[in-house]
Amino acid sequence: MARRLLVVSFHFPPAPGVASQRVGAFVRELRAMGWDVDVISQHDAPPRARMPSIQGLDWATAIRAETRRRARNADIALLSGGPFAPFLLGPSLGIPYVLDFRDPWSWEPRFDRFRTHLRRRAALALERAAERRAVRNAAAVITVAPEIAVEYERLYPGLHVEVVRHGFDPADFATDPPDRSAGPAVLLHAGTMLAGDRTPELIVETSRRVRDGGRDLRVVLLGAFSAELRRFVRHEWVEVRERAPHAEAIAAMRAADVLWLQPGDHRFLITGKVYEYLAARRPVVAAVRDDVSAAALLRETGGGLVVAPEPDAAARGVIRALDGEVPPVDEAALAGLAQPAIVAELAAILERMA
Repeated sequence: MARRLLVVSFHFPPAPGVASQRVGAFVRELRAMGWDVDVISQHDAPPRARMPSIQGLDWATAIRAETRRRARNADIALLSGGPFAPFLLGPSLGIPYVLDFRDPWSWEPRFDRFRTHLRRRAALALERAAERRAVRNAAAVITVAPEIAVEYERLYPGLHVEVVRHGFDPADFATDPPDRSAGPAVLLHAGTMLAGDRTPELIVETSRRVRDGGRDLRVVLLGAFSAELRRFVRHEWVEVRERAPHAEAIAAMRAADVLWLQPGDHRFLITGKVYEYLAARRPVVAAVRDDVSAAALLRETGGGLVVAPEPDAAARGVIRALDGEVPPVDEAALAGLAQPAIVAELAAILERMA
């Protein structure tokens, strides 16, 4: 008899983004393995009016009764966040549940989470209490990067956290790659550019130095782009393409000359795009500190250069990548990052916990 899994995640296809892709891949591959999977997502209920929106509490409240009802027909639940308020539903489901931390919750250092005004301090205290309850009652905890696992094991002594990476869908790369167009070499960044998190100044200044050195280079920024960042990209050699369909983004990666990775400075950061970059088999330049999770991954897999996140070092890295001076991809490591292999690891965890 097939195992029955209830998945609860605000983000789910056809919504765009890495979070949606991750949970969608879990569901697709588990069903292919014979699991009976039921999903509750943002498409099932609107957030409840007049409830606080912190960490999706308004949505978690709206789905509470329906989630408990569907849990009666499941062997185990997988709760994926953020937003993280749905994790609070876990202890009331009456079945074992697994928590999927796509990002940190209580110790997330970005997005002004540690502002000192009273309301934010009070909200953070409530979030920490909620996280503690959800984690301590969970059958298992998974996350996307070793650095997040280590920190949660430090916060909760005795907790074991397993790493289940985002990975890539082999079907996206099953066809022959598109021809690269004649003309300037293309340096492409796929993913969100957002003020206060990931901004375009570094890739623009890096490319300016490459161009000043005599290389004809064009920059393509593919993905959501904050309006306040437009002033940094007013050059005829910089193109912004917002919210391209996923298939178009994959084709652009495969056609680019160099792929730019800029996850940020926090050690746990590893953008989900890095797996598709590697599967695209185009040289990757990661402008990131050496101790950040994305850098550790590229050292394991090959296929890219890790350079200091400053324009001169990054420009030298882009030139080396254009000249083919990039370590080859480790084929065994790449195969282990395909979603069927990754979700098989998840299935083994779920089977043990059910």
